[in-house]
Amino acid sequence: MGVWQNFLDFHKTTEGYILKEQNNHLIPMPDQNIPITENIQENFKKIKEFMSYPDSGDLILRWLKVVLPDRTADAFIFYFDGLSNRDNIGHFVLRPLMQATAVMPPKCGEIEYISQQLITQNDVTVTETYEKAIDLVCFGGCGIFVDGIARCYVADVKGWEKRSLSKPSTEGTILGPQEGFTELIRMNTALIRKTIKDPNLIIENVQIGKKSKTPCALLYIKNLANDSLIAEVKKRMGQVDADYIFTSEELENFLEDSNFRLVPQIFATERVDRAAMEICDGNVVVMVNGSPFALVMPATFFTFMKTPDNHYMRLPYANLLQIVRYIALAVSVLLPGFFIVVTQYHHEMIPTDLLYALEASFEMTPFPTIVELVLLELSFELIREAEIKFPSIGGPSIGIVGALILGQAAVSANIVSPIIIIIVAFTAVGSLSTPNYNLGITFRIMKFVYILSSAVAGFLGFTVCLFLHLVMLCTTKSFGVRFFSPVAPRTREGFLKTIFVGRDYKKTSKPDYNNSKQEPCEQNREPSRRGGGRRGK
Repeated sequence: MGVWQNFLDFHKTTEGYILKEQNNHLIPMPDQNIPITENIQENFKKIKEFMSYPDSGDLILRWLKVVLPDRTADAFIFYFDGLSNRDNIGHFVLRPLMQATAVMPPKCGEIEYISQQLITQNDVTVTETYEKAIDLVCFGGCGIFVDGIARCYVADVKGWEKRSLSKPSTEGTILGPQEGFTELIRMNTALIRKTIKDPNLIIENVQIGKKSKTPCALLYIKNLANDSLIAEVKKRMGQVDADYIFTSEELENFLEDSNFRLVPQIFATERVDRAAMEICDGNVVVMVNGSPFALVMPATFFTFMKTPDNHYMRLPYANLLQIVRYIALAVSVLLPGFFIVVTQYHHEMIPTDLLYALEASFEMTPFPTIVELVLLELSFELIREAEIKFPSIGGPSIGIVGALILGQAAVSANIVSPIIIIIVAFTAVGSLSTPNYNLGITFRIMKFVYILSSAVAGFLGFTVCLFLHLVMLCTTKSFGVRFFSPVAPRTREGFLKTIFVGRDYKKTSKPDYNNSKQEPCEQNREPSRRGGGRRGK
């Protein structure tokens, strides 16, 4: 007690406690309605105030003389070191301003003369407010103020470090392209533009976050995407009420229909070809600067179950792997609960020889089957998270130690039965076969719900849980589209065309659940060999 009292007395003798609130001077932020003045000293003072100079050590302010036809004017530039390219500033901003040799054309004012003839950078924005100028400088621009001119010239001289193109880490493929998105939004949109060489491809610029003002891009094909879908996406992006948003995952929480649903309602991909395919299907894609994932809207259950290999493999191979993925998903979520049902409540469903083997293995273990199963499932979840978070060098070691050594030791010590190890292994392999990570987490959570409901009420609890799970999935919507579309509710595409992989060699078939605008060639499709055209709705 004496040591603690001495500690409190020490802080009382100083300037109050450590967490005492300080009355710091708040720096006012520039308002959109504050116009730029013609006085260069006033502009310099405002920029220093708004951008916390000299506290911001990476802010560069430089005075210079601008050579105009009738006078030599004072001027200054400001930019952030590390965001802007110094060589571009020297060649395309400072040199032409300080060594001007161009002749001012007749009936041309100084404002147009500077932006159109002196600054040789290819992208120059002329703004009348401080707020707009600071926003552009914070995104890699270089601002120029000239005495006697109530404007700010901002040259686009971005030059920050960026990650080069690499293979997608979460969506691998064997035969398809190996290009993945990066954290730079303009590089990502250029990759989409390179893939979709369609003049109708629209890339709209949007800013998200009141203070972060993170650049975003809205991509769609204007004569294909549904107008109501585009309007709804814009509406939700405009209603985002947050100060800071830096990644697409944060934006996804604001855009999806419900945050309390277990299943994801927006599909995220880092593959360029996958995003381009979704845009060509009439969907809308949103990209966020600083995130390598593109958000696809709307998204259905079958969107999450697709893989890029469906488009690059031969039909027999693609359909086989597609069926295997659906079986693996069912095994990962239903097998543990079904095992509890047949071993605890319905022994008549087990063959006699297998039943004797199961009873023999259960006799040596001290815990009930439900306890063994839950403990092993939780252990595997811990091993999975440790392998993901641990560096790649030690990841395989964690898997070997957890799966082989600890599992074998638990069986040898008669803590768990071997059949439980087999069930958990099958469940783990099935969950790892799920193509989408977010969807896999959803069914990993539901796995424990099935286990508990089966342990409480047997087959009745299992079927009730399955019924409620299907109801939840069928009632979930993504931008007005049912999660199980086009199966429930059924559309003209039908069940088989959704489950199995087909080939439309003319590339004219579009999903009908998102009400996309069909291209003219879609209306002129030839009837099938069976004698009829497509089924109507």
